[in-house]
Amino acid sequence: MTKLLILSDLHNDIQPMRAEVDGRRIDADADVVVLAGDIHEGVQAPIWARQAFPDKEIILVAGNHEFYGRYWNKNLRKLRLKSAELGIHFLEDDAVELFGIRFLGCTLWTDFALYGSDQSRDYMAKAQDRMNDYQRIKLDRLPGENREWKELRRTQLIPLLARRRHEASVQWLDRELTAGSPEKTVVVTHHAPHEQSVPAEYKGHPLSPAYASDLSHLLGRSMLWIHGHIHFNADYMVGSTRVICNPRGYSYAKREDMNKEFRPDLIVAV
Repeated sequence: MTKLLILSDLHNDIQPMRAEVDGRRIDADADVVVLAGDIHEGVQAPIWARQAFPDKEIILVAGNHEFYGRYWNKNLRKLRLKSAELGIHFLEDDAVELFGIRFLGCTLWTDFALYGSDQSRDYMAKAQDRMNDYQRIKLDRLPGENREWKELRRTQLIPLLARRRHEASVQWLDRELTAGSPEKTVVVTHHAPHEQSVPAEYKGHPLSPAYASDLSHLLGRSMLWIHGHIHFNADYMVGSTRVICNPRGYSYAKREDMNKEFRPDLIVAV
């Protein structure tokens, strides 16, 4: 069995986290450390990861916070380069095999259609107005990317482009999940793949479609799906896929972990 240390939403830029609990390293029993986004801002995410876990295989996907104050595409390239330099497996529509397990990873974003595609434009508008992602992530163009670019005339990321990247990632995941064995596949994303990850008090909330999508058609095709973004623990089954979220979260007011169920030493064997 391969043992995974599963962590997300550490937000080390707000509250640095130690890789020890009661004097014991949290990765002591782990073969692979899986970091499902919002670890730190920019390339500090892989830098912190390698400093915290100097001798471990590390899987890292970017969360939305890794892009704050930075250019969306340029920062993605920087994350790839710094991760490669540090021997970290940074995944953005990428796959890697470790210990006989195939890991598929991406940020994922969302389609804003959690409560129906007919309402997605309304939820995109609410996200545009109320979420920091669309104020703090700077927009830059990929080479050859011209579609509607002149019409956008934006300097910050907009939900439309996040949805397009989500759609591309879903298509990639669909192809990869078709090609591999579910019993040997783990998916790692920042955004959530199912409404069950949304806490009861936020079901129906107008911003929940910016946190999760209904990817039921992809679930059941891997043994495990790890995600972050939602600052509440989740552990449930959809078909034959176990979905896990173990976020630390944060509280600006009290400078303490927001998620009281966070387990800094959560190990899952696959």
